[in-house]
Amino acid sequence: MSEVTPDTLFGGPTKRFFVSMLTRDIELADAILDLVDNCIDGAMRSQPDFADKETPFKGFKASLTVTPEKFEISDNCGGIPADYIEEAFQLGRPNIKKDGDLPTVGMYGIGMKRAIFKMGKNATVYSNAKDGAFSVNYSSGWLDPENTEWDLPISRSEREEGVEGVQIQIPELKEQISKTFGNDSFINSLMADIQDHFGYLMQKGFAVSVNGIDLVPKTLVLHSAAHSAQNEIRSFDYTGNHDGVDIRVTVGFFRALVQETEIDKETKAPSESEAAGISVICNDRVILLGDRTMKTGWGDAGVPRYHPQFRAIAGLIEFRSNDAEKLPISTTKRGLDAGSDVYFVARKAVTEGLKTFTSFTNRFKGIEEEANQFFEKATRSDVKKEISLAEEHGVPVRGAVAKKYVPVLPEPTNKTIRNRISFVKAEDEVKAVSEYLFNDSSQKPAIVGAECFDRFLKEAKK
Repeated sequence: MSEVTPDTLFGGPTKRFFVSMLTRDIELADAILDLVDNCIDGAMRSQPDFADKETPFKGFKASLTVTPEKFEISDNCGGIPADYIEEAFQLGRPNIKKDGDLPTVGMYGIGMKRAIFKMGKNATVYSNAKDGAFSVNYSSGWLDPENTEWDLPISRSEREEGVEGVQIQIPELKEQISKTFGNDSFINSLMADIQDHFGYLMQKGFAVSVNGIDLVPKTLVLHSAAHSAQNEIRSFDYTGNHDGVDIRVTVGFFRALVQETEIDKETKAPSESEAAGISVICNDRVILLGDRTMKTGWGDAGVPRYHPQFRAIAGLIEFRSNDAEKLPISTTKRGLDAGSDVYFVARKAVTEGLKTFTSFTNRFKGIEEEANQFFEKATRSDVKKEISLAEEHGVPVRGAVAKKYVPVLPEPTNKTIRNRISFVKAEDEVKAVSEYLFNDSSQKPAIVGAECFDRFLKEAKK
C-alpha cells in the first residue's frame, strides 16, 4: 500500500474488494466462459491474418477439466507474449488499446483474475510462448483478503519445446465451488453455455472440450428462400455502420408456425429449450441469448409482447468492431449495455423485423396449416454464413450508412380477420365439458373451447 502523508489519502483498492467482493458480480459459469474467451484472444494474436480466412481458428483448442477435485483449462493458442505479461496479471488493464487491431471483447483486464479468485484457494498460471515461458503462483496467503501484499512471484525460463499456450491450474477449490463442480446438471449447463456463447467462433474452427467431451457449436438457422419476385418465407435483414461499429440484424422464422395445441402446452409449461427470441453477439461472442423482453424490442414501438404464438420467431443482432470500447457490453462480457447509441440503432432495426413476423403470425392465426406449406419451400439457412439479403438486395436506409431488406411474405387466401380466444380453466372442469359435448372427457382443451364457441355462434346467428 502506498505511504500516506499528512496531505494525502490512500485512494487505491483493497485486496478484499478484488478477492471477496468483485467475484460476487459474476456467475460461476460466466467466470469460466471468461477464461475460454481469453484462449480465443490468444488465438487471434497468434495469427494476424485470421480475418481473411473462413475457418481462421481451425487447429486451436481449449480443454477444460472441471471436477470436485480441481479445475484446469489449457490451450494451444500461442501463450502470453513477454510484452503482455505485466498487464495480464494487473487488476485492470492500463492500456485498453493494446488489442486495438483485434475484434475482441476484453476491455477491463479482470477476467482471468476474477475467475481464479472466485474458484480457488490457490492457483498456478503457466505460459509457453515464442519469446519465453513463465509461471505465476497465486498462493493461499496472497489470496487472503486481509493480505496487503500485491506482488506476485514469477518464474521465467526459455521457451520450452511442445505446445505454445496457457495452462491455468486450480488444484484446491473453495468448498462451495467443489460441490457445484460435482453436480452433473451444472456441468451439462456449462457445456451448453459454451456451445451457445462461442458457437460462432467454434463455427470458424475453434474447438472446446469439457472433461474429454468435444463440444459442437450452436448457431441460428432460419427459414429463408432465395430472393425472387414471389412472396415467400424470407428473413428481414439489415446491415450498417454506426460510429465505427458494423451492425447486422436478421430476424425470421426458425421453425413453422406454432399450432393451437402447442400454445396451450406452452402456456401451461413454458419451454426454454428452443431458439425463440432475439440473441445479441459482439465480435462473434453471444452476450444475450434468446431474449423475449423489451430489451430486444418485444412489447415496444408497435411490437406485441412475446407470447407463445410467436415461438417460431428468432433473430440475431450482431456488432463488430476492433475497438471493444464501442461495443454495447458489460464487464462480464455477457451483459448488454442497452442504453448505448449503437444498440439503439440496432434495436430500431430489430423492432421492424419483429413487426414483420408477428404480423404474419397474426394474419395466419387459426389457419397455421395453410401458412406452414410455405415453409416447405424455404431453405433452412445459417444466419451468419448463408443469409446476405441486405447486402445483396437491400435498399438504402434514409439518414444512415445502412441497407435493409424487408421481405414481402405470403398472404392467407382467406383474409377474414381472426382473433385468438384464450383462457384457463381447471382441468376437471374442462373434462366435464368435454364429456358433455363429445361423450369423451379426453378431448384437447383447444377442441373443447372451439366447440363451445361454434355452438354459441350458431345460437347467436339465429
